[in-house]
Amino acid sequence: MRKVMAAAATASILALAACGSTSGSSSLSDIKVTPGKDASAAPEVTFDTPFLTEKDEAVNVVKGDGAEVNPGDTIKVKSGLYKTIDGKLTNENFTGEATSMTLDDQFKQSMPELYETLINSKVGDWVAYSAIEGTQQANGSTSKPEAGTRAERIILIDIEGTTPVSTKLSDDEVAKLKKENKLPTVSFKDEQPTINIPKDVEAPKGLVVDVLEEGKGTEATADSKVTAKYLGVTYADGKKFDGNFDKEPTTFSLNQVIKGWTQGMTGLKEGSKVMLTIPADLAYGETSQQGSPTGTLVFYVELTKVEAPASK
Repeated sequence: MRKVMAAAATASILALAACGSTSGSSSLSDIKVTPGKDASAAPEVTFDTPFLTEKDEAVNVVKGDGAEVNPGDTIKVKSGLYKTIDGKLTNENFTGEATSMTLDDQFKQSMPELYETLINSKVGDWVAYSAIEGTQQANGSTSKPEAGTRAERIILIDIEGTTPVSTKLSDDEVAKLKKENKLPTVSFKDEQPTINIPKDVEAPKGLVVDVLEEGKGTEATADSKVTAKYLGVTYADGKKFDGNFDKEPTTFSLNQVIKGWTQGMTGLKEGSKVMLTIPADLAYGETSQQGSPTGTLVFYVELTKVEAPASK
């Protein structure tokens, strides 16, 4: 599909519905939503059918009074999919666990109308969203919608919570955590590193850049091409999920990796050795996607080379 609700539990089971007659409603603001009696109950949702619209649109249909949602936040949502042809609910997680969506630049690019509405919402708000989708092709690509194509489903989203985007801790904050033995450490045996997670200590509330050895070479920028040796483990259990100390160093651009690497490596000089403790929203999130590690991640990195980005 051209547009998919990233990280929402309902995203993988969107079902197509045929367009109906030429009468019915076409305004998302006319949708009536009565929230369930408690957090585990489905809402009552009504709208005139068939619902006819030829535009991508998102509308706040119930006002909440909780915390404001801001760009970069990770929101907890419950959602349901309703067919525009007859208003029937095709799938939902209103009665299950809330799922997470991070309102980052990728989300903004894929669903700009929904993004703009969500970042101007509050916890407790309900948002209705319609999108015009192309047709899935045999090669896996999606065609652009033809002129006159109508939305075939409405997605209703209940915003249950929001967590501000994580920020980089200051040098003083890192030094304090380190003095209190609340940061991961690294040890070596036969030149192979092992990352040690502190016992009974919660993961830091932010990005930790713990410089173990400062280099003297070229300083990395957010789009530098770098070469590095690294080891990555999950904070929750200390298990390795990636690394190349038994291989050749890896070369990559800092604008093509997870945000925690981009932010954590920017400003470091060639030759630096560093421990990065990266919160989930600056890594791969709290839910697994295509086998990616989840939650807070820890990396030991040796920055062996820094190059200027390739000229455009």
